Amino acid sequence: MVPWPFDGKALPRSGGEKSLDSQFKIVAEAFLESFELLEEYAPIWYTEQHHKRALTACRILQKVQGNSMSMQAVLGVKSVDKPAFPKGRH
Repeated sequence: MVPWPFDGKALPRSGGEKSLDSQFKIVAEAFLESFELLEEYAPIWYTEQHHKRALTACRILQKVQGNSMSMQAVLGVKSVDKPAFPKGRH
């Protein structure tokens, strides 16, 4: 687990104040881009446990955005339910 690097103080913002929704979209977009890269390249250290945790996070994102559209539609990403590991890799 990566330690939280911030001391709780407000971070400086560029471009003025952004709504919580737009901030959430930025974070979700970055997470899903990282997730897709990990799924595509499957580095040796990316275990099935990492994959399952990431899938759980994706599903939570979908629930949060579920009332209006799915997270894939909002962010324009591929399905998060594709298999991550080639046969024989666990």
